[in-house]
This record gives sequence, C-alpha cells and structure tokens, in this order.
Amino acid sequence: MARTARRMVEDALGPQRTKTLWTANYYPALPITPQDFDPGALLPAMLYMARWGHRRGRGRFAATFARDGDSKAQPAISDVVDVLLGCQAEVLCGFDDETGRAMLGDMLLAWCLENKKHEQGHREHIQRIYPTHYLASWLDLPGQVSNLRMVPELLTALLADQQAGEWLQAGSSPSSAFPIGVSFADNALLTRFGRYMAMRGPHSADRAGDVFLEEAAADIGIDELLTIRLAQTCASAPDKLRGAEASSIPNRWPLARRAATQLRDDLAVFIQVYGAHMPRQAFLQMLEAIMGLGMTRLLFSTYQLLDEWERSGVVPDANRQCSMPLFVDASCGQDDMLRCQSEGVMADVMRRFARLPVFMTLLRILEERIRNSRHFKENIPPDGPDATTLINLLGMVYKEKHPHASFITDALEEDCARLANELEAEGEMMQAEALRKSAPHPGLRLAECLCVLMGEGKQGDHYLACLESALMSDQPHGLTIKRRPRRSHEGSKRAPDRRAIILSVPLLEALVHRHLDNTSSHGMRNALSLPHFLAILREDYGLYIDEEPRGVPISQELLQRNKTSLERRLRDLGLLIGVNDAENMKRLQGRYHGDTSHAAPLA
Repeated sequence: MARTARRMVEDALGPQRTKTLWTANYYPALPITPQDFDPGALLPAMLYMARWGHRRGRGRFAATFARDGDSKAQPAISDVVDVLLGCQAEVLCGFDDETGRAMLGDMLLAWCLENKKHEQGHREHIQRIYPTHYLASWLDLPGQVSNLRMVPELLTALLADQQAGEWLQAGSSPSSAFPIGVSFADNALLTRFGRYMAMRGPHSADRAGDVFLEEAAADIGIDELLTIRLAQTCASAPDKLRGAEASSIPNRWPLARRAATQLRDDLAVFIQVYGAHMPRQAFLQMLEAIMGLGMTRLLFSTYQLLDEWERSGVVPDANRQCSMPLFVDASCGQDDMLRCQSEGVMADVMRRFARLPVFMTLLRILEERIRNSRHFKENIPPDGPDATTLINLLGMVYKEKHPHASFITDALEEDCARLANELEAEGEMMQAEALRKSAPHPGLRLAECLCVLMGEGKQGDHYLACLESALMSDQPHGLTIKRRPRRSHEGSKRAPDRRAIILSVPLLEALVHRHLDNTSSHGMRNALSLPHFLAILREDYGLYIDEEPRGVPISQELLQRNKTSLERRLRDLGLLIGVNDAENMKRLQGRYHGDTSHAAPLA
C-alpha cells in the first residue's frame, strides 16, 4: 500500500517534528489561523473578551432556542420567534398572530441575526448575530469561537496595547482605553456598545450579573432592543473556554508592526470618536470595513516583509515596512479600463502572495531546529509580544551569519537527504531531486517540499480563504469585486477569478471620517484636503488612485479619469466641497460629527 505524504514525512523526520511542521500557522509572525473567518462575527467575541477578560466558551443559545432544547441543534429564525413569544415574561408583545410572527422574524433577520451563507427565510440555520448592543456577546454565535481563527483575540490584544507578558491581564490600564476584564465605564468599546448596562452586586464575575436598565433606556433602538431580548432569554453570558484550548487571550503583535499599529489606531479613533454618534447599523458597516482593510494590509505586509527577510535575513524596521501597492478602481467597476487595470495589478499581487506559506513553513523549520539544538536553546529570545528579535535570530541562522549556523545547516541537509530517500522509494522523483540540490538553503528546499506535500488544501487555499475573508469580496462594505472569466472551450480549466480593488461606500465614508477627526497638537481639528486624503491612502494603506504603483505603467489620462471618478463619488455622498477648481480648495467634510476629545492619533 502506498504511503501518504504525511507518513513519508513522519518516517523521515519523526512524528513529533512532523506534528510541529505539518500546519499553516506560525503565530510569532502572524498570530491568527490562516483560514476563512466572518468579519461580521468578530465584534461580539471582542465585546465578550473586553468584559470578562478571557476567551468565550459554550453559551446557552442553542439550548434556549433550538426545538426541544437540543443544545447540539442549530436554531432557525422560526424557532427563535416561537421561544420569544412563548416566554412567560412576555418580553415582546403584539406579534401573536401569523402576520405578527412573520414581521418579528423579518426584523430579527434584518437587524439581529444572519443565516448561514446569507440565506433568506425563517427555516435556515442561524450562524451569526449583529453586534448592535453589548448583550450580543451573550449569544454564542458562532458556536465555537475557534471558527473566528484567533482574529478577535488579535484585535483585542492590539487595542489593549499591553507592552509585556505572554497573556493579556485583566484590569484597567493607564496606557489604553481598551483594557480587558473591566466594567462598562472602563473600556471604550464597552462604553459605546453597552448602553444602559450596569453590574449587579459586588461579584463582577457573575455571568448573569450584567443588567439592562429598562427604566433609563428611553432612546434605545429597535435593533438594540431585539438583541437585548434575545440575551435576556438566554439569561447569562457564556462560560469561559475550557478543554484543550486555553481561555487566556494571547498577547501577541504581528511581525508587520506598522500595519498592526495603523489598524489599532484606526479602530481606536473610530470607536471613540463615532461610536456614540453614528446610527448603529451605519457604524457597524464602517467598522467592519476598517477591520477588513486592516486585516488585508496586515496579510500583504506580512508577505512583503518576509520576502525581504528571506533575502536579507533581517526584519525591516517598522518605518520601512510597507504593504503591496494596490491600484483602486474608483469607478467601482463602471469603467472597464479602470477595472481591468486594477484586476491586472491585483493578479500580480495574488501571484506573489501565494509564496507566503513557504516563508511561514521556513520559519517553523528554523525555529524547531534551534529550539532542539544545544547551541541555541539557552539563548532563544521570547516569541512575544513582539517576535522581531526571534525572527532576526532565525535570519542570522538562515543566512549563516551566526557562529553556530553551520550546525543547523548540516542538520537540515540531513533532513533533506532522509526525506528525499523516502520520496524516491515511493516514486516521487521530482521532489526528491529538488531536495538533493546544492542550492538554495536546505531550509528553503525543505519548506518548499513540505508545502507541496501538504498540498494547496492545507497551505495556499487556507491563506487565500483568509485573504478573501478580509477582502469581503462582492459585499456592500468590501474591498474587492470579483468576476469569473469564461472558459475558452468545453472541458477546459477555469481561469482564476479576477479581482478589482474598490472603495465601497461604507469603506470610503469610514476612511474620510477617521482622518477628518485627527486633531493637531494644538487641539484644533485639522482640515483635510483632497490631495492630502489621496496621500494618506497611498502612504498609510497602499491604495493608489491618482498615481501609478511602482513598476506599473498607467497613462496619465487614465489616472486623471480615476481621480475624477473618486471626486464625483465623494460629492454625491456629500463628503467633498470646493469653492473653485484649485486642488487645495477641495475639502472633505463629514456627514457625522463625533467626540473630538478622543480624536488625537495614537501612533
């Protein structure tokens, strides 16, 4: 019987080493699991961690709303309606007839709950809850927090900004407005989303101790009220995560420090300035758009700096880190030439991004080797919160600039030889020959071979799914639009999807409002001209509109057309004013006024 790819690697490298290497994760460089996640489901998990100080475990949503109280079942909208209207406490009145029940189900589907695969109807399974209010965190949707791939933990750690320690510590922090495990008044996220909430009694760890103050909530919205009623029916918040997965929140920063800092500042400023002043549904779409853009830039920046690290052996300083440049189709697909130009740039970016799994595997191989070497194991830097020192050590070993690097290189050559023998025995001659070459470095040869043996389903597809989730393609607040090229003839392989970068309305509004409310050192609100805004998009986000990305020839006529498209959209949204044609007189203005006392940039 032919051996599986994993069995061959186990025979060559051993089961324990294979278990360490046979994965797509490398948390010191990118502290998330590179798989698909739902950006809209992140905020309830973040609210839970902000309030309780640990990761969320099992709650009572399924047991409360599923038919017959089956905790393993997946409730539907119709089930939720039946339970809400059957409560003795009469949490909702006036929906008793068939029409009323249908209306209540539609309101839940529009404002609170979402079915799997965005399906409509009242009998499909529910997969997420919209975070219209803090009490959305009482509902354990999705059922397992691991389905969010550690992304809410990363965002929580960025906002908490704890400078030391392997795990986030509960308690107030003088350096951040977003500490974890605190009351509603001590965390800006809880303050904005926990309207009319209070803690009952002296025991802050009581899962049922958070109380909604009905008498004071005169201006609560129907979307918030429905979420509150769902949570009250569940009666308590979920317990902390138990079992094999630790409940503590890792305190890790991504290796792409500049992109992480930008994401933290964008979230912190937007939440503090606008969280209490925008309509909740508009605010949520803009906040999710900022998260998606930040995660996209984080992924691209990680590839970019690891590509440089592989060549030089040194992680570039934060001020030299940059994301891959993207050309934006400001017409949102209405101009064919602009869309094709954006698709061409994005195709090249995706082709280069496909190399990221190899870099991550190389890092795992090098770290595993030095941790088991007597020459290194006593002097290995910590892998968090910032793992730059560790990655630089791995770079010195990889480039053979460390005094003991030859021991690691020889050991990796032996690994390559053993695995080549196993592959040759199974007839995998191409991979065996690649492992036996004298160049490149044996660590890179081994990493490339392992990625091939693990297959696209374990490596490239996971990273692509993670990127697709961040891009939120074809969604109303996403960063890309996709189209599928037609097959040239029957039976031919379908070409990859073509993606164009756009600025959706929620994303464009979020970026304008976020940078409108930067205040100067004198506490005065800065004016934001159109040229300055375009420069921010280029320098802070790698989004090019009126200039060509480096190495991409674009005609000046097309760039001007792109800029004109953006100006037209800004004017149509009421975000751009100008008294004449002078560029510096074209000023951006917000549709919402926020709390400017929190507007100073944090970076």
